[in-house]
Amino acid sequence: MKPKVFIHTNHKQYVGALVSAHSMRRNSRRPDTFDVELIELKDHMDIFGKYEGRDYLRDGVSRTWLNDDLQSFTPLRFMPPELMNYEGRAVVVDPDVFAVGDVGELLDRDMQGKSVCCCYRAGHPASSVMLMDCAKLENWKVSEDFDALFRRER
Repeated sequence: MKPKVFIHTNHKQYVGALVSAHSMRRNSRRPDTFDVELIELKDHMDIFGKYEGRDYLRDGVSRTWLNDDLQSFTPLRFMPPELMNYEGRAVVVDPDVFAVGDVGELLDRDMQGKSVCCCYRAGHPASSVMLMDCAKLENWKVSEDFDALFRRER
């Protein structure tokens, strides 16, 4: 299976996602060695639509889920393992992340046995760019995990 770069987005960030996709291909020396795919919120309303207006906890604070929120694409970053049938490698990026170097180098990086690699910012994982070994993330089930969030089990 070919590695894939996923760019998660919603209608408010769609143009940025297109620019991001273009930058991934344009700045790679080997753009034919990976695919680029947008993950759009509108295509996954079977999971997210039913939670419109419902409250969930985030960092101990009650928040209201709005599908029209600027950041409503955020949970989509956990979908690549499922979309890859839990095989191969994927990079997932926010729609405002643009490649200035070869993303192929990231896809080829030695993950040292880890399931996810990302940078740390202020002591916390920065999830706006993540390299994933999808075979090691079979426990990532977005629909089940999102349901648990609204049952306040997460």
